[in-house]
Amino acid sequence: MAETIANRFFFFPLFLLLSTAAATSNNNSSDFIRRSCSITLYPRLCYASLAPYATAVQQNPAKLATAAATVSLAKIHDASLLAATLQPSCAGRLGAAMRDCVKVLGTAADLTKQSAAEMGKVGEATRTGGSGGMAWEVSNAQTWMSAAMTNEETCIDGFDGVSAVRGAKVMADRVGGVKKYTSNALALLNVLAHGS
Repeated sequence: MAETIANRFFFFPLFLLLSTAAATSNNNSSDFIRRSCSITLYPRLCYASLAPYATAVQQNPAKLATAAATVSLAKIHDASLLAATLQPSCAGRLGAAMRDCVKVLGTAADLTKQSAAEMGKVGEATRTGGSGGMAWEVSNAQTWMSAAMTNEETCIDGFDGVSAVRGAKVMADRVGGVKKYTSNALALLNVLAHGS
């Protein structure tokens, strides 16, 4: 019994120490994300979308860029699903715009996925201390993320002539929101490129 009580007193301070260290690490990671997001066009959106990844990101810029690309990919998928859902009820020019939007958002998703995969390699290399080919991989990720944003713009542009129609406005607004996440991911990649 005395031994059990002694063990509890030994492990309790150790638990507190580990909990405090984890909280400090998470706070440092959150501060890192906030500072990193301050250079984006949409810093509040950036921080709100990436703060949940603080534990995984720690203070690794490559992992932060990967998380940003992953968030952007999820938003692209949501918008693409909405366009595919609205498309059957749209006719004429609006129907064509919806079809085109589904197609270009699919391409944007593929490009963003490639970008995230490339940044995942960079994040792993920095974690293990390697850096060979990092500049090349970051450059590839930038190119793909920039192309994804161009595809999102193409989708939005397709609704210009039919913007008064409700479905068109819904899609243009939704993809405009997606573009903000992609813009943030690209900004974080650009910073990483200048540092590599």
